[in-house]
Amino acid sequence: MPAVLTRLLLAFLAGAALVLAGPGAAHASQTVEIPAAEPGGISVTARFHSAVVPQAYDPDPTAAYGPRQCQLRYHEYYGTPGCGGFQIGFTLHDLRSRPGYQAGLWAEDRNFDAFADTARTFRCVRPDGGFDPAHNLVVRTSQTPLSATYYMTDSNWVISQHRAYPDQEFGPHFYVNFAPVEVSCPAGTTPTQYGLKVTNLRLTIDDPAVYGHLGWTHPGPFYA
Repeated sequence: MPAVLTRLLLAFLAGAALVLAGPGAAHASQTVEIPAAEPGGISVTARFHSAVVPQAYDPDPTAAYGPRQCQLRYHEYYGTPGCGGFQIGFTLHDLRSRPGYQAGLWAEDRNFDAFADTARTFRCVRPDGGFDPAHNLVVRTSQTPLSATYYMTDSNWVISQHRAYPDQEFGPHFYVNFAPVEVSCPAGTTPTQYGLKVTNLRLTIDDPAVYGHLGWTHPGPFYA
């Protein structure tokens, strides 16, 4: 099996093994390859998945259950059905070739960080399914920090997984649960999130011991 296909399969299986998806309208995943910055360096597979686009959009900032949920409960790491969001998992390739890894060292920078630009489009939908573009609202964020999925952004956890399972590759995992926004619609129409666009994805770590001073970027877009 070609190396790229093998990596895509491993990334899919790693993501599928995470019991992280909450209720709501989930959308198909997208997977991209991000090359190493230099020959022999660490390349990355990024998988955008489990996006939630609330329809209709009626979030309750205080709700921890139900279709209007925005609050995450203990050990929940996903976009809620009321506020929406997404998940991104990364798989690192060729970490085992790094001199620090081969020397048995541990990372000094304990966490990966990830960022992305987001754009959410909202519409005021009539009972017949139509809408007036003049009432559309686009909410944008720039280089939003992605939230850590439990311990899975810990750089030494990634190293320990590589050492424990020598035939597999691992990487950090992140999620976003959006804050609620106010969407004002004319009477007789329903606020609805039409879509989600994620761009300018960035993963970084600054570790002199094992990983190096690294950053991976992908322009996207990722759609849901």
